[in-house]
Amino acid sequence: MKLSSIFLICSRIIKPKESSLTNARKSLIGAVFCIALSLIPLTVVLVVTDGMIEGITNRIVGLSSYHLQVAQIRNYADVDENLADLENLAATIKQHPKVLSTFIERQGTVLAAGKTGRSGATVRAVDEKLFTQNNAFAEYLEVIQGSASFSTGKSCVIGKKIAELLGVAVGDSIRLISTRTSLSGSVIPKISVFKVEGIVSSGYQEIDALWVFIPLKTGFEYLSSAASTICVGIETENPFADNFYQTIDEIDNLVPGGFSLYSWEELNASQYENFASTKLMLLFVMFLIVLVASVNVSSALVMLVMEKRKDIAILKSLGASNRGIGFSFVLTGGFAGFIGAIIGIPLGLLCGININSIISFFEKIINTFTKLIYYIKDGSEYVPISLMDPAYYLETIPIIIPGKEILLIFVGTIFLSILVSIIPASKAAKEKPLNIIRKI
Repeated sequence: MKLSSIFLICSRIIKPKESSLTNARKSLIGAVFCIALSLIPLTVVLVVTDGMIEGITNRIVGLSSYHLQVAQIRNYADVDENLADLENLAATIKQHPKVLSTFIERQGTVLAAGKTGRSGATVRAVDEKLFTQNNAFAEYLEVIQGSASFSTGKSCVIGKKIAELLGVAVGDSIRLISTRTSLSGSVIPKISVFKVEGIVSSGYQEIDALWVFIPLKTGFEYLSSAASTICVGIETENPFADNFYQTIDEIDNLVPGGFSLYSWEELNASQYENFASTKLMLLFVMFLIVLVASVNVSSALVMLVMEKRKDIAILKSLGASNRGIGFSFVLTGGFAGFIGAIIGIPLGLLCGININSIISFFEKIINTFTKLIYYIKDGSEYVPISLMDPAYYLETIPIIIPGKEILLIFVGTIFLSILVSIIPASKAAKEKPLNIIRKI
């Protein structure tokens, strides 16, 4: 049986000459739309999770852990000697062709007190050039108020969330309370007052909620060795490149004794693995939905086989082979999956590209109705609901179209549709024309 004949039979199954819609054809059309509807959330989830994971990962790697960190292990008695050695190390590493910038940082945990509240704080003593010369800080760190700079040694730049917790704004003062150990061995509180020069946000409170940036020299004088860490943060051309491990080995050869090199993967291994497993779980759930929708194709083809029994008998009487008849119905199932994918994936991409506007639209509707209910009920003050709480999500979802994964979904949908078509197709191939004709 020629391939052209098989395609002709398939086209007649899908679109017969008679214009009336039979129950079997209605079921097939319904199966196509079920596949399309199932692919819309799958595509949206893929676009959103890829954008969310990449956005969060870029912020963690660029703003928090750096691409690479050279951690200081040895202790220095003299601050100036310590800074001089760190500056020499940073300058040496910066000469590497794949290193874009290096910055010294001292980080510690203290208690912060403001006008109306207190909170734990992560103090980051840095050079103010970090805000402009580091690509990640320049791209992801947004200045909400004031400026990201230090006019004096007692200036600070704080995160948006901790500013709200402390009840302070630009121009206000905050107290940072740390500890130091006296010569007698007793622990003594150490209080310093800093003026807020700027309030910043990375768009993801999970990493910036407690940030307090202070000048580098002040941080070395204020933070104790027991309660802080010192490192040289390194920004490379691409921390996700295939040859990144080669770059790590080359930089590691430049690191002297008393220091240790760590990559962003080592510093954020658990969180990165959590993102990957979450994405796989979501895709697996969405895949099950597509699989269930594909089963509808099998049900529709069973009805088509029953409806076309007379036609199958005539075709076989004229010399059509069992394999050709079966292949025609398999092609019909594959075509149903193809049409469903052609409809569903573009609609899913359209929703994914406009996901921020869609979320904003639903936020306005929910807040409008909820505020009205609060007003009618008791007139109490209403706190607006945020569907994308920055404490857990990015304030704005980056839009990323994963081309390879979209293609995989497209091919997978067609493959599933073909797979579920095999049983009804084999049933059509096994039909006995003589028995069918006798019943006519």
